[in-house]
Amino acid sequence: MNQQKLLPENSELLVKHEQIQQSISELAEQLNNDYDGKEVVYLTVMNGGMIFATDLAKKLDLNMEMDYVQVSRYGTETTGGQLIWKHQCEINLEDKHVLLIDDIFDEGYTLMAVHEWCEKQKAKSVKSVVLVSKNHNRGYADYKVDYSGFEVEDLYIFGYGMDYQEKLRHLNDIYYLKL
Repeated sequence: MNQQKLLPENSELLVKHEQIQQSISELAEQLNNDYDGKEVVYLTVMNGGMIFATDLAKKLDLNMEMDYVQVSRYGTETTGGQLIWKHQCEINLEDKHVLLIDDIFDEGYTLMAVHEWCEKQKAKSVKSVVLVSKNHNRGYADYKVDYSGFEVEDLYIFGYGMDYQEKLRHLNDIYYLKL
């Protein structure tokens, strides 16, 4: 499959698929150790978290229920906007350990909102797991992700779950736009 032909002309490769899979294996090992024997709800933040969450879940040896929330700030823009809730989790979170799975930690507004919602549902604990954390000083300084695969500079990135104008989430690698 030649996914290169789909790329915008001002894009560059950032992280190869093999590196992504290695990072996911390392995250899975940590989560398997930290949550062994615990009642877990694996909560994917859609749409971006879909591909990462699927690959990570297949490597977990945990007794877990799975659901999703759908919250968005981007739409077709490259910078965040107003938070929009499209779907909330239907599993009872009370007294359960929630793992929030998302593609990217950028400014933190989406993960913070979902985290707070889970706490209101009386979850025993809420931890965030992201594939990519952006390195910048915007957003919630007091909200940090608990598990992260990669840290990248403040770039607009896409592929492997992250979109470019609502497209290209299905790419195997992660790319960035040269702005």
